[in-house]
Amino acid sequence: MPAWWEQLLHITTGRISRHHELPDLRHLPTRPIALERTHYLVNDRERDSQAPRTYVLRTQPRTRRSPAGVAVTSNGRGVGHLPADAADAMGPLLDQLGGAAIVNGTGPKAGSIRLRIDLPTPDAVGKFIQTLASALERSDHP
Repeated sequence: MPAWWEQLLHITTGRISRHHELPDLRHLPTRPIALERTHYLVNDRERDSQAPRTYVLRTQPRTRRSPAGVAVTSNGRGVGHLPADAADAMGPLLDQLGGAAIVNGTGPKAGSIRLRIDLPTPDAVGKFIQTLASALERSDHP
């Protein structure tokens, strides 16, 4: 689902549908990562919740405002960016997956305002990509 469509759905309905067409990385081994720039994008009510949530990682062109190149969205709107080192590792992998994927996340740790995600390890994502490629190749050759 294109980002602009997610944003339109979020504006009109307050939520979006499931991302059935995106690769789901939530089952892979992860490490917790604090997002950057969440204090500009997320309100206190959303930040106070510690409930698990679904995020979408999206590659984007590197700019002065987003030097990392991987945005994190929730319900069709941006909620932060991956730190530069995590984006450097994940960006090329996400590009191989079509530029976006689903991951889990939570609220901030006590005493912090930065939201967190459960970022899959680059090795696990690489193996996931290989598995998808093998399955696709098998389906092409009966």
